[in-house]
Amino acid sequence: MGLGRRALAVPISHGEGNYFADAATLDMLEDAGRVAFRYCDAEGNVTAEANPNGAQRNIAGILNEGRNVLGMMPHPERACDPLLGGEDGNAIWRSILEAVGARA
Repeated sequence: MGLGRRALAVPISHGEGNYFADAATLDMLEDAGRVAFRYCDAEGNVTAEANPNGAQRNIAGILNEGRNVLGMMPHPERACDPLLGGEDGNAIWRSILEAVGARA
């Protein structure tokens, strides 16, 4: 199942941090489908203007080779209740639960 391709409003708070790697690593991640999240605008357009920290190729999250570990800069835990400003982060948690359930 997973999230599919959609824009999520998820807070960031990484100051000056961003994702960077050499061109060969970036190409390998792209070719293997391991880029999990990219910075984009509300319509899902991946643009330089939507990239808040200058991350290469707008990368906001990647998966390990086994696709069972996710590293990401945004904070979905800060978008899981209307009192926090939104619930888009819940889509990530639901996707994780679906993936774990499928492996059980």
